[in-house]
Amino acid sequence: MTMALTTEPAEKYSAQTTLPYSPVELGAFHRFHAYDWDKDEDFQSGVRTIATQAQSTPSYSETLKMKQYYFSTRLNTRINLDNYLVWRKRLEQPTDDPNLPIFKRFDEYDFDNDIKFQQGLPSFIGQLIKEGKNTLDKAALQKEITKAKAFYYARFIELFDFPAYLTWKDMEKSQAAPACPYAHLWQNKGKGAGNDLSEDSQKFLTTTPPVSTGALQVHIHSPATQNKLTGVRLAKISQSIADIKEKKSITSVFWTANTGRSTRDERDPESEIVTKDEKWFSGGVVSSGITSEGDSAANKELLRQYYSLVDQLSNLSTKHDKPVVSVIDGIVTLSAAYLAFGTCGQRVITENATLAFTPLLSIEPSPHQVTNAFAGLYLLSQIQAAAASGERSLPNGVGHYLAFCPDYILRGPDLKKLGLADFFISSTKKKDIEEAILSVAGCPPPHTTQAIRMALNAEVVYPGPSKIDVWKCEIQECFGEASSVEDIVSNLEKYSNNWSKSIREYIASLDPVMAKLLFKGIVDASKLESFREVAQLEYRLSQRYSEYLAIKLSEGSVDQDVESFFTPLEDEKELFTFPFAEWLQKHQDQDDLDVSSSNEAAASSMPSDHPKIPGVDFSDPEAIKSCPFLSSKKDEETSAVPASRPPSDHPSIPGVDFSDPEAMKACPFLSAKKTEPATAPVAEVPKSNGFMPSDHPSIPGVDFSDPEAVKACPFLSAKSRE
Repeated sequence: MTMALTTEPAEKYSAQTTLPYSPVELGAFHRFHAYDWDKDEDFQSGVRTIATQAQSTPSYSETLKMKQYYFSTRLNTRINLDNYLVWRKRLEQPTDDPNLPIFKRFDEYDFDNDIKFQQGLPSFIGQLIKEGKNTLDKAALQKEITKAKAFYYARFIELFDFPAYLTWKDMEKSQAAPACPYAHLWQNKGKGAGNDLSEDSQKFLTTTPPVSTGALQVHIHSPATQNKLTGVRLAKISQSIADIKEKKSITSVFWTANTGRSTRDERDPESEIVTKDEKWFSGGVVSSGITSEGDSAANKELLRQYYSLVDQLSNLSTKHDKPVVSVIDGIVTLSAAYLAFGTCGQRVITENATLAFTPLLSIEPSPHQVTNAFAGLYLLSQIQAAAASGERSLPNGVGHYLAFCPDYILRGPDLKKLGLADFFISSTKKKDIEEAILSVAGCPPPHTTQAIRMALNAEVVYPGPSKIDVWKCEIQECFGEASSVEDIVSNLEKYSNNWSKSIREYIASLDPVMAKLLFKGIVDASKLESFREVAQLEYRLSQRYSEYLAIKLSEGSVDQDVESFFTPLEDEKELFTFPFAEWLQKHQDQDDLDVSSSNEAAASSMPSDHPKIPGVDFSDPEAIKSCPFLSSKKDEETSAVPASRPPSDHPSIPGVDFSDPEAMKACPFLSAKKTEPATAPVAEVPKSNGFMPSDHPSIPGVDFSDPEAVKACPFLSAKSRE
């Protein structure tokens, strides 16, 4: 026993199966080892002082001695460094397997930034596809990728036993696995949204090229503007992909958007789980606010930019064999639908993806939206043609049904059923999808698309049943055999339910010419083969219908043959040849939505008869929100409760009806007066006090020497923030 105590620590370690330290000493070792030195500012300050005096950075052993001294003096815990180092050696190597350090180095190796590995990965993926392994599940695909990494690591980094590594890895996973056999159902939630929540208010678009060969990442991050697309933004997207077809190193495009942070995480856990549409993939194609909505030339230019970009993306997939993968995790406004659900390759949707072909009561239309009465005609025609050919078991006439069914939001199940999406995943798996796609996107043509589909298939989940199937028989009967809008209405009259009534009322609310054009447009477009042909028809109908409305407005009535709307226009051939590069050079300094949208919103919120208040900038939306008069005016139409008249000494405010009780409640002056004792005399307003500036108007019945009255005044509150 005495000999054991006098031997060196290393000898004690090798001679005994357990370390000969007391529980107290082992506890001290654990605390010393786990202590967060980086967050201890006193310790770090001392290290910096010593480093400055010595004019050199302390070595590892010197730093360890500093920690020992600090732990003994400040935390009153003595540490024997020799014994600690022996204990830590045992901790870091719990087994005697000599391969363990190599296995850990392999796990930690940065394959993503190893150019040689990235260059060789495509050939490996291509071989998997040739062997028919393009439908592997996630676990099998990851195992194949791990094999490729192991082969590369053993050949170019250091030799190691791969079968032994797999055995060790399986054992490690089994030891770390939870006891519950169903834990994978709730634990495997994915890696989240990745960089989806990063936002740069000064930069709308970010592009990231591959390390060697692979996908160009295009990321839109302006959720504050709902990712709306102005002419400048469309041009920037076009320029980011302009030279892809000539670059062999770029095999595909991976397009994502920051759709904003959902508030559902803040939901009361005991409340009902409901879908809340608040994330935006794109709020539509809009003007930047510099041109008016009635500017026909500006609207035509914006449409031409939109169609040109969609055609550009489509050509990458169809003509250059470079697929565009878009991840749609939010609302898509119809005016920008082709960029999400068009002919752009692989369309990945989440439970947050939505689309509607008719106006939604739940979503207020954006100002300055591009004027296109027939937006979405291409998608409707594709759905109609698929139903006619028997694809996906869709009812005949489903394209007409979607065009005339009001307030109908298409979600994951319907988008997948209608062929508007290729893959459905959970939004919590977006980071997993990103990693999976980027890991295989280096596979060169013609196998790039198959490689990407292989990675996506490993992550897909069932979206649920579609609503289209619920009304399949009724859609077939009412829309399938109809040869006109009148036929649809006549067929719907056979049903007395709310479904039929809502559609009939919506059709009745439309301009009769518009309804006829939409019906015939879907029929004609479903017979066309290419996106360009349908886009030309859509543009043609939109322009001619706008001209028709202008004539109808000026002359009162127009008797015009519907067939005349389908006559081609001269400028249709220019729809897909917009000169983005030259245009962007002239307009890149143009105010964009990040700057102008808040001012537009403010201007639209403030009535023209609102009084000017010294020191208050009502172009600031926060100032508008704080004004009780604007709040009361906004709600005056919804209130029908009679009110008592305001006191005779209350000043009149232009644009505010104080017969409305809500307006009286919102007025801080009346609120202040109401709280005064009934027997108290009316307080005189002092001419000067410490709270009210000299240029503030006096309000009868309000004592501004009271700081609470000052706080209630939105004008003073706004001025104090200057």
